[in-house]
Amino acid sequence: MESGVNARVQSIASRGALISLTIVCILLGSLLAGRGGRTLAQEGTPAATLATPVAIDFSQIVALRPAEVRSGPCTDPGEAVAALEPLEKPEGEAQGQGIAVEAERSYTGIPLAMDALLASETNISILLNEDDDAVTLACGEVGGVISEGGSLVLKLSEQNDSGFSGIAYLAPDDLGGTGISVFLAGELTVEETRELIAAATPAEDLEPLPEPTPTAEPVQVADLVLLEWLIDMPEEIRAGRVNFAVTNEGAEAHSLVIEGQGLSFALPAPLDPGDSTVLQADLPPGDYVVYCPVGDGAHREEGMEGTLTVVA
Repeated sequence: MESGVNARVQSIASRGALISLTIVCILLGSLLAGRGGRTLAQEGTPAATLATPVAIDFSQIVALRPAEVRSGPCTDPGEAVAALEPLEKPEGEAQGQGIAVEAERSYTGIPLAMDALLASETNISILLNEDDDAVTLACGEVGGVISEGGSLVLKLSEQNDSGFSGIAYLAPDDLGGTGISVFLAGELTVEETRELIAAATPAEDLEPLPEPTPTAEPVQVADLVLLEWLIDMPEEIRAGRVNFAVTNEGAEAHSLVIEGQGLSFALPAPLDPGDSTVLQADLPPGDYVVYCPVGDGAHREEGMEGTLTVVA
């Protein structure tokens, strides 16, 4: 009797172990199915490595920086509407503070009226270099309030973390089109830029770069800086149309007036510290007085006055 009971107990235990093993197998199969049928060896295999993006050297010195008027907004630019003259760095011996940041600049007359540019979605794009027109350094949509003289100043905002930004000045030209002056500055100081140029220039003389062919009568660009209490500007320029790139590097608001030969040119409003704009003037030969009119003549009396000679 006792031996029969023991046999039955052993039989039940064996059957229980078999049931437990079956449940474990079912659970393991479910887990493997949840892995999409991958084996444990496959699970430990890493996915394919993504390609590493190519680093862009935005500090490279570019002799001629391409620029274009493109259709659409800066976030989704379209085809080029007009090519602008490439931007160039000023040549010659640097003066003043080496920690200053100088701007590349260009002027182009395009056969498109201001009204046409404003009536459609267009932008001004500055490109990395001639070999890579897919990388945009800075861009600004064409739009804003037109001045009494018909001009427009717009900001060129940084693109692709390039460190470059600037302004563009648009005004109707004598040919029925639009004159566009572009100013662009990066993060390199004057001293750093000259060091890079010297390092990249071989000892032997290089062939000079070809001069770009102007699309219209070239317009002079003259830098003019407002400070307490002086106006830093060239003493002499040649007659004709001049775009004065005016920057307020002082701690107070300043403005600008150019008078002489029966003519007067003035900024529409004072510039706040750090702001920049462009004042366009058509100057015949002669002497002109340049001064800051802020404070009903107080800034002028403090020393913000100078003489500009225009030669033929």
